[in-house]
Amino acid sequence: MTRDKTVSRPTVIFDLGGVLVGFDWMRACARLEAAGGAPAAVIRDVILGGAEKVGFDTGRLGPRQFTARCCAAIGVSLPYAEFADIWCDIFTEKREVTGLLDEIGKHADLVLLSNTDPLHIDWVRSRCGFLAKFRRLVLSYEVGHAKPARQMFERAIGLCAPGSRMIYFDDVAEFVSAARACGLPAEQFVDAAKLRRDLERFGVL
Repeated sequence: MTRDKTVSRPTVIFDLGGVLVGFDWMRACARLEAAGGAPAAVIRDVILGGAEKVGFDTGRLGPRQFTARCCAAIGVSLPYAEFADIWCDIFTEKREVTGLLDEIGKHADLVLLSNTDPLHIDWVRSRCGFLAKFRRLVLSYEVGHAKPARQMFERAIGLCAPGSRMIYFDDVAEFVSAARACGLPAEQFVDAAKLRRDLERFGVL
């Protein structure tokens, strides 16, 4: 009998914001200030440092609840659709990175692991075709936890074939350390050049 020598495909796991897309919170905050809210810097601190965003990122608040609470917190009255448009007006696709996904996908499965919310992921999905290249998405608002919680990394590890090789890329050093502590090999994303070198060492480029 011939032994099955099939080797499971490796998995490359990517963070979203800061890796596949750049983001500028002040762009959205400036639009909220122009709509009659507090100064942009205050809006940034209130929204990004408040419980509302944590609740949105972990699925405890829905989009309309989040919108209502944010508008109240920063003193602005906006229709839901207008707030949602402003909330998502922060992203720019990093094509020097997303342009590598087709080549990576020839040799490895692609998984996305992101702290995000339904408005942001829907915006990226509708405007950036690269999400369709990912086999699975691990999203904080669906998991009910956000990085650096181990539940996020354990969910991603669980999507990989037993015994297969895996590697995770995140721009936040704290999240890289948390991933490694959970047994998920990880590298900090700095730029496309370093990413390419890391992927060449991993054997998928």
